[in-house]
Amino acid sequence: RNLQLDDCTWTLYADKNMWKGFGLNEEKLKAICEEGVELNNRVLDYRKDDMVINTHVCRGNFHSTYANVGPYDPVAPYLFAKEKVNAFYLEYDSERAGGFEPLKYVPEDTTVVLGLITSKNGELEDENAIIRRIHQAALVHPLDKLCLSPQCGFASTEEGNKLTEEQQWAKLALVKRIAERVWKDC
Repeated sequence: RNLQLDDCTWTLYADKNMWKGFGLNEEKLKAICEEGVELNNRVLDYRKDDMVINTHVCRGNFHSTYANVGPYDPVAPYLFAKEKVNAFYLEYDSERAGGFEPLKYVPEDTTVVLGLITSKNGELEDENAIIRRIHQAALVHPLDKLCLSPQCGFASTEEGNKLTEEQQWAKLALVKRIAERVWKDC
């Protein structure tokens, strides 16, 4: 059994442009992050042993747009280090997400699904460039605990994103080709 939490809260906190609107500074951010992780974990404490729970940290996905920007750095010491999930699905398809350094907070036995393939447009990413980025992430988190996916769904709302069905299938085929190359020996 699998439960995925789609949690946009953390990217709001990671976006320093939003701090003013929330009345946040670094001290208040720390308190709200600690409270958020504690709340999530108290709920997750009721999970059954055979249940896999994942968190997708979403920056918004409405008709090929997004809601916020900012690297994971401000929230990683709380969310990545302390939330009791089996995997994190993280958006890394653009500069908005920052670098892979925050992955150092993810426990080694936790899977990180790198959303390096955008679902915002139909242009295919360069296969070798994506492989290089996976290996950059593997410098921070074990390769056998990394996976690849699109950064978000192709249709988070009924309007969907601005891709054709053929472009969506091509993106999925790209993920498969890259995964076969990168993890062929795992």
